Order: sequence, then structure tokens, then C-alpha cells
Amino acid sequence: MKNASDQEEVENFWREIHGKKVQNNGEAYWIKNQYQQNPSMEWSPVCEKEVAEALRPTLKWKAPVKDQMANFWLKQLTATHNHTAGLFNKLIEEDQIPAWLMAGLIFLIPKNKNTENPKNYRPMTCLPTIHKLITSIISRHMQKYMYDENLMPKEQKGCCSGSNEATISC
Repeated sequence: MKNASDQEEVENFWREIHGKKVQNNGEAYWIKNQYQQNPSMEWSPVCEKEVAEALRPTLKWKAPVKDQMANFWLKQLTATHNHTAGLFNKLIEEDQIPAWLMAGLIFLIPKNKNTENPKNYRPMTCLPTIHKLITSIISRHMQKYMYDENLMPKEQKGCCSGSNEATISC
């Protein structure tokens, strides 16, 4: 790369933007309002079939990050799907996510040939395979709830299935 920014300069630039901890307001009026309008949302445990369904669209040899887990092995070792579902349920019930599950590797990709300016880099985060799997399953649960409660516009297409309906069947 010609005239590339000093790595420390680039990291400091992006750390200023993305490195600040944010405290969300869990008592916001719209959260309470939403809960009062839709009190029926209850979590149903993750099952073995959901793990298999979430793995289906993943690429077999996508580069693993810190967990060093290739999707190929998760897909092929179907005997582990029930155990994986159980571990996911434990994580969700205990509401304690281990730090390694949320840790990603950030790569800075140049947006254009002007690599002297740190703002001309795009950060790309590679997250652990297990993180992607559990968030995919949680997303499917949320889609099903929104579909069942008629919270999505009818013309809106589901992100995964190509239709409004998000199915979870165990």
C-alpha cells in the first residue's frame, strides 16, 4: 500500500468512534410501552433442529476466528447439535455471555487508494463461528415472534426465508 497511514494512527481514529462504551436506557418509555402492548413474548428453548437449520446456509470453510471452529465440522458432527442447543439455552437462561464469544478480530480495509487518511479505511470484524450461530437462532426467534404478533408490515420480506413467515419447529 502506498503512503499507508501509521497503524497506530488508524487504530486511534477508529477507537474514538467505536471504542466508547454506551449505556442504554433500559427504562425508556418506548420499551415499557412496547412490553405493555406485547406482553406475550416468551422465550422457547433452542432445540437440536434449530441448530441444524441455522447451520444450513453457512459456508463450510469460512475462515474461523478465535474459536477456530469451521462450519464444516459443526455441520458434519450432527450428534453435537443437541448438546450445542443445550449450551445455547444455558447461555440465554443465565444471561452471562463469555467474553470470548463476543470478541472479534478487526481488520481495516482501505476504501480507496488514498490510504494516508485513517478515515479512508473500513473496519471489518470477524466474529467467532459460535457467535454467528447463536445470533442467527435468536434472530429467527425474534422474526417468528414479530410475524406471529403481526408486528411487521405484510410487504416486508423475512431476511432468511424469503417470506414473512419465520418457522421454528422442534
